[in-house]
Amino acid sequence: MSARSRACDITPKVRASVLERDHHRCIICGAPRVQLAHAFINRSHGGLGVERNLVALCIEHHMFLDNGKGEKSNPIKDSVQSYLRGHYGDIDLETLKYRKG
Repeated sequence: MSARSRACDITPKVRASVLERDHHRCIICGAPRVQLAHAFINRSHGGLGVERNLVALCIEHHMFLDNGKGEKSNPIKDSVQSYLRGHYGDIDLETLKYRKG
């Protein structure tokens, strides 16, 4: 496994921590059926598998977030970013991306 793959991987411990933080519910609508963790900055774009980059989302909001990537303003993405900032303060998004070396 490459260094990038390891850095972007979401470990069981991190998944459990994110679900606990989010009370095992979608952070948008409160639905109890959630995707285990959704990356704010996608792993395909180097998003790290860390708590500051992950949230619990229901399948509907997960799909809306994924399918709205090309939009300039995505209300779900804005809500996720606001939620994460509420927990971790003003996050520098570049610190959530894998950097070689």
